[in-house]
Amino acid sequence: MLAGIMTLNASDLRHCSIAATLSLIGEKWTILILRDVFHGVTRFDDFLRRLECSPAVLSARLKTLTDAGLLRKVGYREPGERERFEYRPTRAAVELLPVLVGLMQWGDSHMAPSGEGPVQIRSRASGKLVRAALVDEDGVEVSPRDMRIIPVNAQSPASDQ
Repeated sequence: MLAGIMTLNASDLRHCSIAATLSLIGEKWTILILRDVFHGVTRFDDFLRRLECSPAVLSARLKTLTDAGLLRKVGYREPGERERFEYRPTRAAVELLPVLVGLMQWGDSHMAPSGEGPVQIRSRASGKLVRAALVDEDGVEVSPRDMRIIPVNAQSPASDQ
């Protein structure tokens, strides 16, 4: 477990980044839209076909993701058709990718009967499996037992050792 777990009060929890993030992306269809965006899906009809949700739900979730800056709308027009939109990931969505990969890998390990999911993520350069991990600012992997939670307004970790 995390070393030095601090007690959080109700005020701390009201300003919790996890709670704020879940209020934006914590709904099933929202996560699945983001998954499909990273699989190359960009058009409303393609999302609708893959997700099999109602058009109203899809429209609402795409609007939420666009308003929040995770997706951007890019217009296109097929010959003889009205303008339509593609939905493309923004930098904010790309920064969310490790969370999605972590969810996928946890599900592969703990929810799939075989312990393996339907896809793997591999490095284009090396061909090696890519996995979500906890790393420090130098890119060194850190185990949960070697982490501690420190309030932002507390002294820096180096000054209290």
